[in-house]
Amino acid sequence: MRILYVASDQVVPGRTGGSVHVLEVARGLAARGHEVHAVVHRSPGVPDVEARDGVRWHRIAWRPSLRMFRFRAFEAVARIAAAFPPDAVMERYYNFGGEGIAVARARDVPSLLEVNSPAVDHPGSLKGLLDALVLVRPLRRYRESLCRQAAALIAPILEIVPEEVRGKTEVVTWGANVDAFRPERRSAEVRHALGVAENGVLALFGGSFRPWHGVHVFEAAARLLRERRDLFFVLVGGDSAGAGRGYRGRRLGAVAYERMPAIMASADVGVAPYDTARLRQLRLGFYWSPLKVFEYMASGLPTVTIPRMPLTEIVREGEEALHVREGDPVALARAIERLADDTVLRARMGASARARVVERYSWARHCEQIENVLLRITS
Repeated sequence: MRILYVASDQVVPGRTGGSVHVLEVARGLAARGHEVHAVVHRSPGVPDVEARDGVRWHRIAWRPSLRMFRFRAFEAVARIAAAFPPDAVMERYYNFGGEGIAVARARDVPSLLEVNSPAVDHPGSLKGLLDALVLVRPLRRYRESLCRQAAALIAPILEIVPEEVRGKTEVVTWGANVDAFRPERRSAEVRHALGVAENGVLALFGGSFRPWHGVHVFEAAARLLRERRDLFFVLVGGDSAGAGRGYRGRRLGAVAYERMPAIMASADVGVAPYDTARLRQLRLGFYWSPLKVFEYMASGLPTVTIPRMPLTEIVREGEEALHVREGDPVALARAIERLADDTVLRARMGASARARVVERYSWARHCEQIENVLLRITS
């Protein structure tokens, strides 16, 4: 089928989780034989229209250029839909979006809403409070309307979509590109370039540096272990690069997605020390699909993370991961030391992680689930 995938606030190629997600979904659906037209945000030095990875990319902008005016992309999306009439429209949800759903309605084709962040107000939400002050709750009414108009929704957990549409919502987790991220990408040259000793153990954090991602916990644990000369700590992401701040290691800053498989495979332990108290939206449940954890698994790494669902299901305690208390650098340091001191345990967990992600959490599996929903709503 011809699929119009609207994610017009995302930059592809890019270095964020959202960018990776849109890239992998678009080319994953194309690999399954569909004609995919992906609408993303215009960026300097990249063609406005480009055929790449089996996908036709359409890069657009709107005015005012702020993300909260994304709904004003309707005309641009409508022109693309007129030139390449879709069988279905899939939109990446954003509270101020809706242009894909509107185009689908105007063309009388089914739409799928991809919900990766809450489409409901969490307890204590400032947005919900401001909405209530207007009495008619325009933001809530708008997003609930988007959800009702969509023929189907997909989300990592049901709790982030309005209760009235949960019956037409499919639970779909994110994944990893298991062909790109694999243990065979391990490189002595990469480890040397990072400054890791020949027999050293590299603990890696990869991802954005949002407060609740636990970078502060990771670095505090690294400082507790600074006397161990065999341990090296690397952080990938964030705005700045430089030497470790009181520990043996370094920050690499933002790194292109294409470089990440070799870096991850060259590590020994993947760390995801989420501190969920720092994000109120997570009171609804841990809805964030853990991209870094899936990529650690695909790279054959054991993971150290927190005991929260669905993390405890994705990487099981003692099987693919060690679970430690949130916000506790001492517990995190102990878990890293345990894995550093036991090569057999690292190898066993890493092998189990690789097998599990290939079976359950690949982007190919993710796109197969989406395809099933699209086929159902277009039949």
